[in-house]
Amino acid sequence: MTWYEQLKFRSNPLDIRPNPDLIGLNEEEEQLINHIKKGEVCFLNGFTGSGKTSMLNKVQNKLKDHKFIYLNAEDLPKGFSIEDELKNKRDFFDKITFRQTPRKTPVLLIDEFQATDPNIVLEAKGKWEKKKKGVKSIVIAQIARELHNASGSFKERIGNRIITLKGLSDATMKEILKRRLDHKGSGINYYDKLHEDTVDLLVKHADSNPRRLLEYADSLFDFHYRKFQDINPILKKEYMISYYAARDILAEKDIIQEIKSGKREKSIDFYTAVEKKIMRFIRKNDISTAADIASRFKMTRNKASGLVSSLKKKGAIIYAGKRNNMQQWELSPGMKRILVKT
Repeated sequence: MTWYEQLKFRSNPLDIRPNPDLIGLNEEEEQLINHIKKGEVCFLNGFTGSGKTSMLNKVQNKLKDHKFIYLNAEDLPKGFSIEDELKNKRDFFDKITFRQTPRKTPVLLIDEFQATDPNIVLEAKGKWEKKKKGVKSIVIAQIARELHNASGSFKERIGNRIITLKGLSDATMKEILKRRLDHKGSGINYYDKLHEDTVDLLVKHADSNPRRLLEYADSLFDFHYRKFQDINPILKKEYMISYYAARDILAEKDIIQEIKSGKREKSIDFYTAVEKKIMRFIRKNDISTAADIASRFKMTRNKASGLVSSLKKKGAIIYAGKRNNMQQWELSPGMKRILVKT
């Protein structure tokens, strides 16, 4: 059994995987839908966990008259062909009427665009330019702001059609927890099991990132079930998870390092001179690997990896996927705000 099964949820309400039940990004969602309907190429940009994939899923659910071809560029096999994928997306009626492409208007969604093979980018552009026998619209999504593997002509097609997913407000972050923890069947909202100060703690350290918020909250409920099992205090009507209990649970699991150390990136002066240079370098490039840092600052890979580890523990950088099997890093939302002011 799991904590959520004990509380009679069918599945984990705090699952961090992409979820089309997205809130707080209505304006950005409408922008994306508008670009697709107009048949344009656009760019969905946002940090890890900001809701890019969830938004793509939500838009697919809304535009039922379109046929979406979703590609995760990191998982595409060698020799992948958009032409073949379009044929694979044909339904039974398309095939018996000998259509080469789906009847529903095809829209190409390329997630993790930074990993896309240049030949696929070229093929996608060609399919879009064909219009009638190709794809109506192309949506690309990635963490970094800079499109390093896109040609000049492809960037021109995008123009200023860039949708940036902003960090969510504290109120929206709390609303996410309220919606996720609401058990409709029993009429119990387990959000009420979190003390107000506990919610503030989760929101503060999630730093506008809904994925981290869900991860932290899941850890609290999971800890209580594993420790107490059948006598889980969360089952008691009057019980609430206090700020101090939440702080100790998260610190014990090493989820929030600054709780354990008592440190937080309150100012740029908290970091060494080398760390400041590295953070500004990462900011300039959006995302970087330890190898990028080693090359830029003429240091060994081991030393660069050590500095990356230090910045990660201090909460200054967060994981941003892989490139050529190497971990990539970006600045945390909080650090981005700090560097803007310095």
